[in-house]
Amino acid sequence: MSTVANACVGQSSCTLWASNWQFGDPCWGTAKRLAVQAACSGGSTTTGTTTTSSTTTSSTTTSSTTTGGGTTNPGTAWRPFSADSPWNTPIDANAKVDPNSAALVSDFATSSPWPFFTINIQSYSVPVYYVDGSTPPQTVRATVVGGQGFETGSAQVPIPVGAMPAEGTDRHLSIVNKQTNQEWGMWDTANGSGWTCSVCAMADLAGTGVRPPTQNPPWWMGHGARACGFPLSAGLITVDEMRQGSIEHALVIAYPHIRSRYYTPPASTAQTTTDLALGTRGVPCGGRFQLDPSVNLDTLGLSPSGKIVARALQKYGAFVGDFSLAVSLYAEAGPAALAAWNGLLGTYEIKDQIGLNRLRVLEVGSLYDNAN
Repeated sequence: MSTVANACVGQSSCTLWASNWQFGDPCWGTAKRLAVQAACSGGSTTTGTTTTSSTTTSSTTTSSTTTGGGTTNPGTAWRPFSADSPWNTPIDANAKVDPNSAALVSDFATSSPWPFFTINIQSYSVPVYYVDGSTPPQTVRATVVGGQGFETGSAQVPIPVGAMPAEGTDRHLSIVNKQTNQEWGMWDTANGSGWTCSVCAMADLAGTGVRPPTQNPPWWMGHGARACGFPLSAGLITVDEMRQGSIEHALVIAYPHIRSRYYTPPASTAQTTTDLALGTRGVPCGGRFQLDPSVNLDTLGLSPSGKIVARALQKYGAFVGDFSLAVSLYAEAGPAALAAWNGLLGTYEIKDQIGLNRLRVLEVGSLYDNAN
């Protein structure tokens, strides 16, 4: 009851995801129904009951629609993963803050020589190429780790002519087929005498976006093109979202003091220990930052695009997904997106408006030890 009340009381409309992530799972393995009865200010009462993945209450109560890999109202922009994915689940109003949040945020805010938010667009981001069944496949060879779909060491991937990985040493590349809800994610991608990637993995964009932990055999199924095992589509800011005026999913964040060795779901593997990423400090892979929801965004001097990003950081937060020398969020970076971002979203869109110390760390769940 408190979950529904916190989301809906005093609102002209509200959205609730009928998922274990939102409400918990007191009766594991048993199908549940979500029934909502709302008395509107005009005196009428509406009731809705659904067994689908979500339900929306307003002056009338209806089930939300789902298309593709999880696109749901209130937005019309395509987004990956199911409605009950942790990526697509708003943070509960009563979400617990980690007991060490203040210390973790203090370290986070001073971990980079550039102590402010950047949004990786041109460099160190993720070029996404959208394909369909007519795109000819090309052989891609995994040179270090082949995850899902690359178990034999290679895969047939529909890479368009002229596709290029991101600028920078990560050289990420994402190939997405919205019709089949498939992603081919690649890290350290090259095309010399043939396509190669050091770490490659497919992802089901109609699923939750959560891979099995690397402790589960076979271990390579927990790996993805991000350090924390996430699909590359997870947490990306897209042009369509900015044009619609809202981002309806969690973002992905990277910073220098990401905690190595350990991870927590929805991550499935851990950052390797380096001189900056240590196992004794920082937020681990899968930890979740949130912009303090009490902050009044209208007082920050944000641009319209900056306010869209800030709202997402309040509503959904950002999962720690990778190592970066800067404090980085990520926007899609295919050729069409790069052209569209001009005048719509900039690398320093929220640099001076949102101080890093305005974030908090939500309670970190059970940790897996990757011993790396």
